[in-house]
Amino acid sequence: MAMATSQTFKSALSNIPALTKALVTTLVVLSCSSYIYTYRAQASAENPDDIAFSGCPFIGILPGLAMYNPWTFLTAAFYEDNVFSLFGSVLVLLLCGKYLERAWGSRELLKYVVISATLSNVVTWIGIVATFYVSGDSKFLYEIQINGMAGVFSAFLVAFKHLIPEHKISLLGNAVSIRIKNLIGVATAVSIVCLILFQALVFYNLVNIGWVIGWIYIRFFKYQDAFALVTFFPEFLHPVIGFVSNIVYGFFVRLGVCKPAPRNYAYDLESQVGGIRSSPSPLPGSARAEAERRRTLALKALDMRLSTKSSAAGPSANPSTPGDLTTMAASSRSADSTIIFEAEEMATIAAPSVSSEEKIPAPLESDDAVKRD
Repeated sequence: MAMATSQTFKSALSNIPALTKALVTTLVVLSCSSYIYTYRAQASAENPDDIAFSGCPFIGILPGLAMYNPWTFLTAAFYEDNVFSLFGSVLVLLLCGKYLERAWGSRELLKYVVISATLSNVVTWIGIVATFYVSGDSKFLYEIQINGMAGVFSAFLVAFKHLIPEHKISLLGNAVSIRIKNLIGVATAVSIVCLILFQALVFYNLVNIGWVIGWIYIRFFKYQDAFALVTFFPEFLHPVIGFVSNIVYGFFVRLGVCKPAPRNYAYDLESQVGGIRSSPSPLPGSARAEAERRRTLALKALDMRLSTKSSAAGPSANPSTPGDLTTMAASSRSADSTIIFEAEEMATIAAPSVSSEEKIPAPLESDDAVKRD
């Protein structure tokens, strides 16, 4: 078991693409450089205990000096202020960067990392400076440092939610499993706990700002398909989030970023709640979303049928004669064929909804993947 896990881990870390290697190298070099700077600053101080700030303002963001070091809005993302967080960030960046670079390409991944890193740091910096003006406490300017990959990793979760939302991650020897689409909620909950228990204001801001920036980029700049914001929140919040997301959509339409929807369709583009179509036909441009929805339903139906079949076959899986065994095997093969045929038929229904020029950027999961789940 341990050997198999070790081999799987080694295979995951093998054949790392060029950009992912460069990102990991940048993270290690900048973090180690900041450690050297911090060590030398403490060694040269007469009383190291009196030093209020123990970071590196030339790599990380010190809010009071950020305007004098504008490059730190990017470099701060590649600076982890302790060895443990550096090790964890290297591991996550290797695994996530490898997948996304192969799915999107090096140029697109680099653009996504730079945008999510820079904007999450900028917005966090604005929030901390605003907090200083409200509270008047100078520690927000000169004793708090903005750094770390939390914003980028949070944006990575949005990318995975868009590419493989139904994929499962198993933890603790398959004792705990969670779908990719639910990881953003887990990250948000962890950031809230850290804010309450450890006053981790920077981490909280980076996590929650990072996934919002990732969603805006994917929704409005990369694919411009129906990647609804409300899917990130519990169902009872959908009307409120849908209202806000429509305001954001209207803002981007006025800026010329997005194409406006035809006026003869009273349809909520983002939340798909609270709005009613004026025509039974689908909204032009939403064929991809409809295809994804139908395919997801087909995969879920297959998963439920397989689970029901397995639970029903459990108590009666004790044939008394060879003839019974043969009959059960034939019935099992017939049932499997029927389920797979129905799932393929349901998934095929979605195919005509997507034109050859507008393909789904990344499929969900194959039937084999669902069986493994």
